[in-house]
Amino acid sequence: ETVIFASDVRINFDKFRNCMTATKSAWGLFWCFRSNPKSFLLTSNAFVVAAVCCCCLLLFAAVVAVVCCYFRHIDVYTVEELKAKALQNDGKLEPIYGIIYGFISTLDIDNDASKIIRKRCSGCRCVVNEAANACAFCGDLPADAKATFTSFDILVNVSDHSGTLPSWYLSDCAAEEALGCTVHDFLTLTEDKKTALKWHLLLERSKIYFKLTLSPSWRTGLKVNVLSCKLADPTEASQSLLRKGKRSHYVAP
Repeated sequence: ETVIFASDVRINFDKFRNCMTATKSAWGLFWCFRSNPKSFLLTSNAFVVAAVCCCCLLLFAAVVAVVCCYFRHIDVYTVEELKAKALQNDGKLEPIYGIIYGFISTLDIDNDASKIIRKRCSGCRCVVNEAANACAFCGDLPADAKATFTSFDILVNVSDHSGTLPSWYLSDCAAEEALGCTVHDFLTLTEDKKTALKWHLLLERSKIYFKLTLSPSWRTGLKVNVLSCKLADPTEASQSLLRKGKRSHYVAP
């Protein structure tokens, strides 16, 4: 059971605490679950600690961000609802965060590996122009091998009972989580094992956390980033769809 969902956080070794720590970046996202007692206690305790140590402004700001997310409702969408919501905007659609219980209907990972693996800058995690060995944000990169790292960069189609939305962006840590292996491990697999890995995820009901933004340069006009993708619990998925069905058929007295 998920207590806190975190996406795009920076993981570093803290010499003072002698352990690994996670800090929120500009793109970081935290979701706390109101229905989970452990999530409630953890968030409440963090807020109290920050209030007592309010002189530590960075800690306080980070915890306030988490607490604000705690009160954010996480909407569950269908593909049809996502398309409709995008059409309702006036060209200034705010990012939409949510969950979809669907399945990946296109996953091309057992052909040319060079099409799904990219180099990223170790500093900002953005895709690197390999020909110029340069990052759009950090500029020219040193020849040091540690300046870049390889990551997945996969386009997938996501479908459910209401339709299909193409070209979802499954990359970096989210792709490793979904596939259950690192880039290094993936490159050692035979073609048969890559195909078997594909069919482990393809057309299987999954719980997908996503971020949707308007992007005129994107082929569909919508850019959807997969933040997390795991095989869904059948009971949880069924209950979510039943609740959506009841709301859609509800008629106010």
